[in-house]
Amino acid sequence: MTTPVREIPSAPSRVADAVTGAGLREQLRWFGTLWVMALAFHYSDSQPLGVFPVLVFGLPALLFPSSAAAFGLALVTGAVVAALNLPSASNHLALSLLIALAFGGAALGVWLTRARSGAPRPFVERWLECARGPAGLVLLVVYLFTVLDKLNTAFFDPAVSCAGSLLSQLIGLNGLGWVTLNPVVVQASSVGTVLVEATILVCLAVPGLRCWGVLLGVGLHSVLAMASFYDFATIVFALYVLLVPAEVFDALAPRSPARRRLSLIGFAAHVLLSLAAGLAGESHSASSPIGLTWHTLLVATWFVAVGPYLLPLVRGCLAARACGIRWPGWRLRPSVLLLVPLLAFTNGTAPYLGLKTVASYSMFSNLHTERGATNHLLPGLTALEVVPYQRDTVTVTAIRFPDHRVRLDPLDTALGGMTFLGRQSRWTSEKPPVLVPYLELRRTVRMWRDAGVGGVRLAYVHDGVARTVPDATADPELSAPLPWWQRHLTAFRAIDSGSGPDRCRW
Repeated sequence: MTTPVREIPSAPSRVADAVTGAGLREQLRWFGTLWVMALAFHYSDSQPLGVFPVLVFGLPALLFPSSAAAFGLALVTGAVVAALNLPSASNHLALSLLIALAFGGAALGVWLTRARSGAPRPFVERWLECARGPAGLVLLVVYLFTVLDKLNTAFFDPAVSCAGSLLSQLIGLNGLGWVTLNPVVVQASSVGTVLVEATILVCLAVPGLRCWGVLLGVGLHSVLAMASFYDFATIVFALYVLLVPAEVFDALAPRSPARRRLSLIGFAAHVLLSLAAGLAGESHSASSPIGLTWHTLLVATWFVAVGPYLLPLVRGCLAARACGIRWPGWRLRPSVLLLVPLLAFTNGTAPYLGLKTVASYSMFSNLHTERGATNHLLPGLTALEVVPYQRDTVTVTAIRFPDHRVRLDPLDTALGGMTFLGRQSRWTSEKPPVLVPYLELRRTVRMWRDAGVGGVRLAYVHDGVARTVPDATADPELSAPLPWWQRHLTAFRAIDSGSGPDRCRW
């Protein structure tokens, strides 16, 4: 009887595996560093002091970038920040929550299969390979809906297009208020934005074209960063890192320590400038002591923080394409992880299903799907509605908060107090009369009550009946309890207000 002999891989194969493993570990270091920075950048504009908890829990990933535990802690931190901002979390926070779910599911899958894998490769390498597929698909879903939602009449109208609003924001924040925007420029920007985002979507989806998708994406989001979207840009750049061949990072690893030092200097400068502006009570569009606006300084230090990663990444992508290195395809195992991009897809369809219009990737798109009508260029989308929330509307004619200082519960106080509550229902800051779904009014009133706000005088018209209540939070109808999922997962933006129905809304 002969004894079976196990085939031993050749020396070149073992070397290639070692190189790929080193590249995967370096890839995860890059991703983790950019991820923590993105979480900190979230607080730069609106709540500088809120960055401290993120720094506490994210600092281990910056100091020990090779640690899987430190990276996991950073993912959990991002997920917690996103969950605390629901149901009105911004796009980058919603994206960070989905990516945390993808990595969490991948970690569980790798751990459960480790015993059946024979001589497994290191956990970190298998974890990254397992998570990159669902995480990349989530990014594609976000691009899909950012393109789809912009295909409406208002986005291509220079008078109200969000493309014009964001251009004006970019100009104003950087001290160029004297520049006037021609309607032709705004319309060209709206068309160009849709075309570029659609091209990025297609290129990222096709492995052979992904290099061009990364290059286009870096350019687009670098421009949008100057309009204060550097937090979203950094999260997207981190996800680009996952979609690049691991071999690219083999060549980039030797200079990694010097690159990290420069990046961390830029990151520290950004955080310190944000804190200085916040403590001084300065608007970010105001001039700093050196003449430039605070926002311009924040953008400049942001470029110093992410530039040491972006520029080598772009060069590495081009070199990999020139050398014929194969770009990673879409790994769909374990198939249960496809639930994460499916959840992202469901979230994107929420406006068309009537479930919600906030935190569904439709911000800054001018999209309307309410009251059985839509401004979308594709007909018949309102037929997809499965719930009537957007058809039952109310016109709020006046809101008056109590004159005395409100004592909020500890969590809402820590999250930003009345400013945080205002971000959770942004329609309350619009010029009245404001038209919103009735469920949104009830959710907002219940949120005030749960937070400890009382004595809110409210006037509104519902079903043709005008009502004025001296304290909405004590009204049995408006403050009635809501199911958990309606309270924490469902939110709507204004349908119309004194500022106009098609104005650009968050």
